[in-house]
Amino acid sequence: MPVVTGKVRNGKIEVQDLNLAEGSEVAVRLPDDEPFDLTPEQEAELQASIEEADRGETEDVAELLVRLRGA
Repeated sequence: MPVVTGKVRNGKIEVQDLNLAEGSEVAVRLPDDEPFDLTPEQEAELQASIEEADRGETEDVAELLVRLRGA
C-alpha cells in the first residue's frame, strides 16, 4: 500500500503525480497536533524499517492480515 502526501485546496485533497480511478477509496490520516518522542531504540527500529521498505523488503498487507488472524 503506497503512502503519499498532498495538500488541501478548495476543500479537496490534491496529490501531485498520482492518477487514481474515479471513485477509488482512499484512507486519509490527519497529522496529530501533538509531537511525539521516540527512544533511541524506537528511532533505530523505525529507521531500519524505513530502509527495508526502501529496498522493497515489504509484506503484502492481505498476507499480513491472514498471518495475524491465524496467530
